[in-house]
Amino acid sequence: MKHSTSYLTIALAICLPACSRPAFAQVVPQAKTSAGPALTTFGANTLVAWAGISSDSVDGKSVHKVGYKYFYNGGWQTQQIMPYGTPPGTEINTTAAPALAQAEAEGDGFNHAYMAWRQDDGLVHYAVFDNSNNTFSTTDPSICSSCETISSPALAGDGTTLYAAWTTSSGSIQYGSYTDAAWNIYSVEVPVSTKVAPALAAYGNDLYLAWVTEYNTIQVEHATLPLSSSGATWKTLPAPAALTSVAPSLAFIGSAFPKVPESLYVAWNTGSTIDFEYWSGSEWFSFTPSLPIPPGPLFAPAMNFFATGGACPNNAYFNVAYTLGGSSAGEIEWTTVGESSYESPFCEKF
Repeated sequence: MKHSTSYLTIALAICLPACSRPAFAQVVPQAKTSAGPALTTFGANTLVAWAGISSDSVDGKSVHKVGYKYFYNGGWQTQQIMPYGTPPGTEINTTAAPALAQAEAEGDGFNHAYMAWRQDDGLVHYAVFDNSNNTFSTTDPSICSSCETISSPALAGDGTTLYAAWTTSSGSIQYGSYTDAAWNIYSVEVPVSTKVAPALAAYGNDLYLAWVTEYNTIQVEHATLPLSSSGATWKTLPAPAALTSVAPSLAFIGSAFPKVPESLYVAWNTGSTIDFEYWSGSEWFSFTPSLPIPPGPLFAPAMNFFATGGACPNNAYFNVAYTLGGSSAGEIEWTTVGESSYESPFCEKF
């Protein structure tokens, strides 16, 4: 199995520092969302996706447009909207926040970004990023004909495999993997009980799954990769010291630098702050300080990691995105909460 950072390191080798770092507390222009944002690093840039703030009613459900933006060459590109039907509901829509991840899962030798969402039919739909024109495919196949979810799906990429997880009507979590452009849906669901979306991340040789319990605590399971044909053997980790009523976020926050440890991070919305902890391999540690946020609706945050491999000096940024409230309600803020810099002794001196 290829390590989850291998494609990232190669792709970032050609990126300049300006590609990666947002200004502190940068509002993503044009984007207005009715839920939490989705975030992923892709190639030498960042993708953000969201459910539109306006809504239409389709078969008694509130549906939203699906929007996304690409951060390229130091700035946000024009927003893109997935095809939205007239009348509403005839094409791509979502009833909850979308999800993003990257992987080389098409079997074509190229890294791709993937987006998944809950369509008004209740199924998990997905799209593949077209690297030639920087847009997502406008077809929207479902992961499977029975892959129904009550909330947002979760995605994670690891080398040549994309993973998806979603909450079923009974509160359990179903999951699947996508390799060589084909889905494998595992029949045995994760026997948990949750009312909100799960979170996924691939870190090292493990797949991590997090969800919120009825007591608003976050529980985390992990399974060794690659998964067997029958699915994962899940093992429970100690619980982070977190309380939230909305979906958490999981992310691998890596480093291209010597002496800087790679870690799995969990983030959650308390209503007044975004809090973080990282996994040491045996226990969770707080990542401080918390990120204060203005009062507003309680939505899940999103995280990504960006490194400017090949630059002198090399810089790495740990970013978080979240939905604003108050007078800025619906806007998406993208903020650097941690950064590192390393200058190789081989860097040229002028």
